[in-house]
Amino acid sequence: MARVFIADDHPFLRDGIKALLNENPGLDVVGEAEDGKSAIEQILLLKPDLAIIDISMPKVDGIEVARKIANELPQTKVLIFSMHQDHHYAAEALKSGASGYVIKGSDSDELLSAIDKVLSGKRYLSPPIADKMLNEYVINKGAADPFDALSQREIEVLSLILNGVNRTKIAEDLDISEFTIKKHRANIMKKLNVGNMADLVKIGIRKGLIKIED
Repeated sequence: MARVFIADDHPFLRDGIKALLNENPGLDVVGEAEDGKSAIEQILLLKPDLAIIDISMPKVDGIEVARKIANELPQTKVLIFSMHQDHHYAAEALKSGASGYVIKGSDSDELLSAIDKVLSGKRYLSPPIADKMLNEYVINKGAADPFDALSQREIEVLSLILNGVNRTKIAEDLDISEFTIKKHRANIMKKLNVGNMADLVKIGIRKGLIKIED
């Protein structure tokens, strides 16, 4: 029987996943957490076969959780279960050590299929994510996209900056210092090879980080 851990900051969603998995005789939910810090601590202690992790969690995001688990507990597979449909999140998750990425809103059969594949040592991506990755690869003929070099935290900071959130509010929301935000911004501009806000805005629009009102 595969031992499964669930990490998501929404208790209703955790309960739903747990109920679904408990109906499967081959799966046993051994623990759950509502934030990334607690998830890391419990996963390292419980050593489950699979950890189902949300990306947007308090204290430590799911990408960092995946990276920590991959480094310290490689035998535990990580499946990201996220609302983010931008394939760059999935790419970052895979680079961080996750074995799969499922979009929230997918039906229960897809989630169970993803769990089965990941536990068997394979990778899984929700079809819309896989299609976007393939399309971008074909369009760019395999050329690397500088945006892919951004970390999950850098993408969060960039999104907040582009949507007009001031530095003080960003620091409060992400629980980091304003100096760290300034450093993130400098690193983002360097990685994207841009020198001004106008170019950042163009990238933000292209990547769907800025909502354009009709």
